[in-house]
Amino acid sequence: MINDKIKIFIKTFSLIISLFISMTNASFGSELDKLFLKLKNASNQNVALKYEGEIWRYWYNDGLNDNSNKIMDECLVFFKNNKLDKAINCFTNLNRLDHNWAEPLNKIATIKFLMGDYEKSIKYIKLTLEKEPRHFGAIAGLVQINVILKKYDTALKHLVSLEKIHPFISILSLRPDLEKLLKKHSI
Repeated sequence: MINDKIKIFIKTFSLIISLFISMTNASFGSELDKLFLKLKNASNQNVALKYEGEIWRYWYNDGLNDNSNKIMDECLVFFKNNKLDKAINCFTNLNRLDHNWAEPLNKIATIKFLMGDYEKSIKYIKLTLEKEPRHFGAIAGLVQINVILKKYDTALKHLVSLEKIHPFISILSLRPDLEKLLKKHSI
């Protein structure tokens, strides 16, 4: 009898915890959705930059728990101090620990880009975009890589999709040049 009551209590408690977690995740998700909507509808570059910064702060603190967020901070210190080998190891370990978080993957993609390993960078960008399809930093990386690889049509395609997410991101200034290059290469 006591065992049955304990089992019922545990099941009930587990259900309550599960509901709380899903509500918390939905709350955070809606917060991010609201930021993206504000970014998309920004009236000028200064307003857009404000929301861009808030989205980056969200992404940097979107870990599974406080420990993951603390590790992200440590990884970012390596990255900012140009200790790329330590940074990539740190972000890789963080991704293993918290595999649903897009930002460690994005940082690995960025480091691979900085090292000139465009193929691996693209691989990690795609993984980032599987977790956060609106990741304007990752999409901007795809634009840069495709320009470097002289795949101007692909770069322009990504630029167009990026504009729908972040209408004031600075890389959009490449559009006229990309269009000229496409015309030049199609002749």
